[in-house]
Amino acid sequence: MRAATIGRLSSRGLSLAFAALAAALMLAACGGGGDEDGTNTTAAPGRNTTTAGVQGTSQPTDSGGIENQTFTIGEHFFHSGFRVDVTEGEIVTTEATLGRDASTSLILTATLENRGDDTGYFGPDLAISTANNSYSQSFASNNDDTPGGLKTQATFDFRIDENFDLATAELIVGRSDESRARIPLSGGGDAVRLEPSEPAITGVLSMPLIDLEFTSATLAYDLPNRHRQMDEGKQALTLYFDAVSRKGGNWNIFPDNLVLVLPDGTSLAADDADAYGLPGSDEGSTTPDQWVRFVVDESLSGDLAIVLTPGQWFLADDGVTEGTFEFTLAP
Repeated sequence: MRAATIGRLSSRGLSLAFAALAAALMLAACGGGGDEDGTNTTAAPGRNTTTAGVQGTSQPTDSGGIENQTFTIGEHFFHSGFRVDVTEGEIVTTEATLGRDASTSLILTATLENRGDDTGYFGPDLAISTANNSYSQSFASNNDDTPGGLKTQATFDFRIDENFDLATAELIVGRSDESRARIPLSGGGDAVRLEPSEPAITGVLSMPLIDLEFTSATLAYDLPNRHRQMDEGKQALTLYFDAVSRKGGNWNIFPDNLVLVLPDGTSLAADDADAYGLPGSDEGSTTPDQWVRFVVDESLSGDLAIVLTPGQWFLADDGVTEGTFEFTLAP
């Protein structure tokens, strides 16, 4: 009798076990314990992050944190030979994995336009500044070389924290000792775009054997063909001219042959010039698209003059040793 009783109890226990297992399998098949869309949601500290085939937009939790979001920026600036249009920003949180903590990134999407002639790389210091913190660019940014005169797409990544304040956030471009650009990310605040200008400077510097016919000018915070940024408070004033030589052979105008006379009467030596190998003839031969550049204070304005003191090859027998071109730079 004892053996038969034990056998009946064991059979009943097995039946209950199988019933429990079947119920568990049925619950799993119906998606119990997950989200309504069939995805699994794991809450990172202070934020909701969806880990599905398509990343969803999270909502703030009761404990605070930063909401995953994409937002329009629509700002631009000029720096180191590039025009950069920052189109949008995105805040993305990645979940913690084995050996890696959860993190939140601010990703800026931009179009880079290389204003120089040769291939160049946009590589100034970048940082995000808020009312109470700053964030450096991370190695996750994606930025390749840009051919001269063309455009490429880039993304710039910044690791941020739960104290990040988008309302006061600005992108800061460049080192502290050079002309810095800055743009707001949320539509508020003033932008420092460092836009170049083209002051109307035309006229002729004339000497017996050489004329410089000035056609245009630029005033910029960078040197596009060198992808170099000017020092803080400085600009590059570049004047373009056609050279008309009445001296047979090929002769040069060197940078130290040209000075800029400032409104206070002091003279500023040329930073660089391109006026080499100028062919000449008795009736005059024209070499277009020459230039001379001066590094000036960004606040410079008033009456100025270019003075040319050429080498002896451009001196005639009349004893004239220099020529002057006067112009006005508006504020």
